[in-house]
Amino acid sequence: MDEHFLRRALRATLPLIVWILHFGFVYATAAAQCSPGGLRPGGPDRVLLGCVTVVAMAICALLAWRARSVPGSPHAGLLDWTRLVLAALSLVAVTWNGIPLLLTSGCA
Repeated sequence: MDEHFLRRALRATLPLIVWILHFGFVYATAAAQCSPGGLRPGGPDRVLLGCVTVVAMAICALLAWRARSVPGSPHAGLLDWTRLVLAALSLVAVTWNGIPLLLTSGCA
């Protein structure tokens, strides 16, 4: 086994980690701010959640940009293709998770 396998595997799954952290933070914050004990007038803090979403989208876009050379490389392996595909999918997933911020106006 290659000694750099774990580092390469982490680099390939980093977009998923960004998406998981974004998903957990956004939904935990929205649930906490809409619960009876932490009810905020006007609903969840849309500025905070929007900024976190934009940062997560930027990280996923950067990871996809760094993996853009995979299709043209003759030596691209499975982890390289995984890195590219997961970066693109994570960018879509973070964007999809951020859509409710635009559509909701408060805690209903």
